[in-house]
Amino acid sequence: MTTPRSEPTSINGSREQAAGDIDAFASDLERFRAGKVPDAVFLENRLRYGVYGQRQDGVHMVRTKIPLGLLGAAQLEAFADIAEHFGSGVAHLTTRQDIQVHFVPLEGTPALMHLLNEQGVTSREACGNVVRNVTASPFVGVTPDEPFDVTPYGIELARFLLRHPDTQNMGRKVKITLAGSDDPNHNLSALHDVGLTARIRAGERGFRVLVGGGLGPVPHEAQLYAEFVPAADVPSLCQAILRVFSERGEKQNRARARLKFLVAKMGLASFREEVQRVLALLPDDPARKAHFSDAAQRDYDEQPLHAPGATAPIATSEREALWLRTNTVPQRQPGYAAVAIRVPRGDLSPGQLRGLAALLRRHTGDTLRIGLEQSLVLRWVPSDRLLSVRRDLAELELAQERAASLGDTLTCPGADSCKLGITRPRSVARAMQQTLDRLAQHRRLEKLRIHVSGCPNACAQHHIADIGLQGAARTVHGVSSPHYILFLGGMRGGVSKAQANGGQAPLGQGFGQALLKVPAHRTHEAIEHLLELYKQEGLGSDEDPEPFGAFVRRIGTARIRRLLRVFGDLPRPSEAPSAYREPGSEETFVVVRGVGECAGTVVEAADLLLKDADRELELAGERLDQGGAGSTVAAPAKAAMLLAARSLLSAEGVQRDDPTQVEHEFRRRFYDTGRIFEGIGYYFLESCAEAAGAVAGDRTRRLLVEASLFVDEAHSMLARLRGMSASAAPPAQAAQTAPSVAL
Repeated sequence: MTTPRSEPTSINGSREQAAGDIDAFASDLERFRAGKVPDAVFLENRLRYGVYGQRQDGVHMVRTKIPLGLLGAAQLEAFADIAEHFGSGVAHLTTRQDIQVHFVPLEGTPALMHLLNEQGVTSREACGNVVRNVTASPFVGVTPDEPFDVTPYGIELARFLLRHPDTQNMGRKVKITLAGSDDPNHNLSALHDVGLTARIRAGERGFRVLVGGGLGPVPHEAQLYAEFVPAADVPSLCQAILRVFSERGEKQNRARARLKFLVAKMGLASFREEVQRVLALLPDDPARKAHFSDAAQRDYDEQPLHAPGATAPIATSEREALWLRTNTVPQRQPGYAAVAIRVPRGDLSPGQLRGLAALLRRHTGDTLRIGLEQSLVLRWVPSDRLLSVRRDLAELELAQERAASLGDTLTCPGADSCKLGITRPRSVARAMQQTLDRLAQHRRLEKLRIHVSGCPNACAQHHIADIGLQGAARTVHGVSSPHYILFLGGMRGGVSKAQANGGQAPLGQGFGQALLKVPAHRTHEAIEHLLELYKQEGLGSDEDPEPFGAFVRRIGTARIRRLLRVFGDLPRPSEAPSAYREPGSEETFVVVRGVGECAGTVVEAADLLLKDADRELELAGERLDQGGAGSTVAAPAKAAMLLAARSLLSAEGVQRDDPTQVEHEFRRRFYDTGRIFEGIGYYFLESCAEAAGAVAGDRTRRLLVEASLFVDEAHSMLARLRGMSASAAPPAQAAQTAPSVAL
């Protein structure tokens, strides 16, 4: 048996090279403090070192870059020290297999980076306009339906692209993922700028390549670039794609500066032709091909610490049996299992991190991976050690059953720390916990997933959850209240099974559809009511139920709207003041996002116009549910945007009815002055130039999504204006960031 790895897998080059980079950053920090580096220059620099601003003054979030989420015992201990001594005492797991530490003083970031570097971990290019962390399912290499393990290829691709010149001048970030199979539970290629899926053709290893996917406010499904690219050619292809993006991608309008918009604008055929042209011009570089040609043998060798288990575990209690059923997965290697570790809200304490390090040294060696759902996966556990591992996890309060199931809610930090957050997803998740845990005891409901994002950016990937919640603000009875937009029927991989198997299902069918807005304090009631209907009318057995997305599409969203409409009502603030606050909070709900908007008097006409806009949006949604033509959906969607724009003008005392005048005044007062987020404002201006009769196909869905985002932003702006007026607070001092890009 091979000796387990004693050195952590690193993409960061030599420790000396990385230390030199950190020292350069520290020098830049000193010069910035002395006024010798412009704010904008230092901002981009610190982002490229993983240092991201929080909404709280004086502290930052530091994100690390952990390819495929691979972690060893010593690395866990380093994160424990960092969380304890530099941050708030919490290490947060992300959906991109990273770890973030919040509330870090800027002066402490160089020392933090040096500590990470000692264990081969980097924060370089974890944020900013670069290639973000390369990801893959934490189960690659141990599931039975894979042609080969993509792990070493993911590591080598991340190593090749870090510091690469063609990744340093992009308009926005790029996200890349690898997958071992087409199983949408493990393959998220359709949601990425570049998605690579393992293939073997005539005995040669290679990858199917998808391009142009992404979530954010308006999701795009990736398109097929090539059915097979030899593995050794993948680094060159990625370099060419990134060079085309650097040269042809949007640079001014950052809201349109993702690769998905470039692919959509050029068309797949033209984009492919341009990439092939650039690929042919790349200088010959044998080292580039070497990154994949011998990667499987050269650098990565994950080996178990113990021999395979000879016997299966025998549960001695109902909870042990439930944990074995819901938290363990037999590996393709006989005698071993992978253990899914449920991490509530993705937060780990220093004690838990150190305890996990001890567990690795005792049971598995360095085989831990961060999951794609703010979780952990422990691999190579001998079957006869499973219950012993569970006991050790229980001592760390990490042995909760039903991992990646109902109640294991995925959330982003939202307004707790993010500048763009409208609501606090963690608060609503805590408020729902008791209800969801009770509902999860029903076998039919057990595997349903709920994701909660605090704004349209979709950092919690709410579009691909069975039930997704997106934070929003609503003004009811003249008072702002936290709400959530309910998305239903998303699919884990963002694609239909037909597409996953190479079929031609329509693009966008895997994304959840927005139905209605529910007050934050009533989300658990609405979800329970909906799931009771699923229990009663869902097809299939409890052990093999009809997929929730299929159920939603079968019974129709119009019926669900009618069923849940009652939960959208709010009493007057004097009757139930808690209904106008975040769940569990005593603070007044105020929307603060990016740069504070100019204060102004909110007049009644603004509320009336927004009410009409909401109505037109609902009409557009109903027509889409009924299969109406693009023009029948586009007309009310465009009307809703026009009404919302009139509302904002009305709040400034400007009354305009003529659409041309509304467009002109909106552009002059809000868009050109930067008072509305650029991407959101662009949706309205684009709709003004687009005839309703010209809307068809997937553009119909996108227009409705864009209209919803614009109306929601109008509500949020009104809430911000009212919040500042009531508190006489000055505008928040924070850099504006376009909300159409997930962070």
